[in-house]
Amino acid sequence: MRLSAARQDDPRNDLTTALLAYDQWSFLAWQDIKTKYRRSKIGPFWITLSMAIFCVTLGCVYSQLFKADISELLPFLSVGFVAWSFIAGCLGEMPNLFSDNAVYIKEMRINLLIIHLRAIARGIIILGHNLLIVLGVYIYFSIWPGWLGLLVLPGFFLVLLNLASIGITLSVIGVRFRDLSQITQNLLQVGFFITPIFWFPRLLPEGSWVVALNPLAHFVDLVRSPLLGHFPQLASWVGATVTLLVSAILAALLYRAKSGRIAFWV
Repeated sequence: MRLSAARQDDPRNDLTTALLAYDQWSFLAWQDIKTKYRRSKIGPFWITLSMAIFCVTLGCVYSQLFKADISELLPFLSVGFVAWSFIAGCLGEMPNLFSDNAVYIKEMRINLLIIHLRAIARGIIILGHNLLIVLGVYIYFSIWPGWLGLLVLPGFFLVLLNLASIGITLSVIGVRFRDLSQITQNLLQVGFFITPIFWFPRLLPEGSWVVALNPLAHFVDLVRSPLLGHFPQLASWVGATVTLLVSAILAALLYRAKSGRIAFWV
């Protein structure tokens, strides 16, 4: 299979070319998963199993600490943690993305956005496995989201656009300044605790900045609320949209200015 060789200075051209090459990055993403879990009996389901154990354990403990009904907290935590794992997984690998793919960048004129879409597709495949946890929550707690569940589609798409835009900025800066990887990991660790994943937003004062100014909280809400049969907060739609506008403009400007130098930085 031949990778796209054309490189354009205009990020719009690169994006169009990369999207049309969906057969390339989707195939490569699937091969990444197969290679990583070669000779494993259950493959990426190990991630799903460990995540399920983590959610059940944390749910039982925090339901006691918060004096919360486990039938409310465990679905909230489990679905939220599945969404968080996808978001944090995509963002966490972006600063090292070009460095990890240096062999392609140095030896051929490859559309850099194909590398981005490959990483995001890989995250979506793992997310697909982890959705078994959501199915288990539905069955055990007799939850059915109904028609509101369809709101997860536009919400998830908005999250994907944000991850792609933020990811481009992180990867371009990260290939030049390698410390960004550690900074990003530390910020994601902090983000895990200030994002309502294992605690309810209602525990905070109304209008608290911890949620209102936290784009990660908006991303999680756009995915979790529809899957649990609730309408996402209006603030989540607005916050994610504003974040997308800012991150997309920044990513386009940075990519246009620095994409030609990445081959010299890896």
